Amino acid sequence: MNSNRRTEPFRYTLKEPATLDLHILTINGIPVPRKPVSAVLYDISRSGCRLSIPLNVNPDANLVRVGMEMALSSESMYIEGTLKWYKEESDTFHYGIQLDIPEADKDRLPKMLRTLAGEGKILVR
Repeated sequence: MNSNRRTEPFRYTLKEPATLDLHILTINGIPVPRKPVSAVLYDISRSGCRLSIPLNVNPDANLVRVGMEMALSSESMYIEGTLKWYKEESDTFHYGIQLDIPEADKDRLPKMLRTLAGEGKILVR
């Protein structure tokens, strides 16, 4: 398992974990048929998030790209990323995802996070 290399100061923990559909886009550069996998989002920052899914795709041995539609507030946002680490816990797998946000959307996620913090739905760690 990779060590945590996160360098940014704020990670926001959701008071109530959010359910979302995650799509595995590619494994080792090979496209995968798009089937939604139910995921639970626990925390998020401007460059990454932690979630769980019931599948083991072992990002230590595979380069796995994912996409997800985040509807954490009244505004939803489609985000893609790469799985960086994983940990098995109680028949589910927790993953750290490095988010790849297009330049045009760079301001949308911080704005969404500030809104959620103002509504008391997330905690700053």
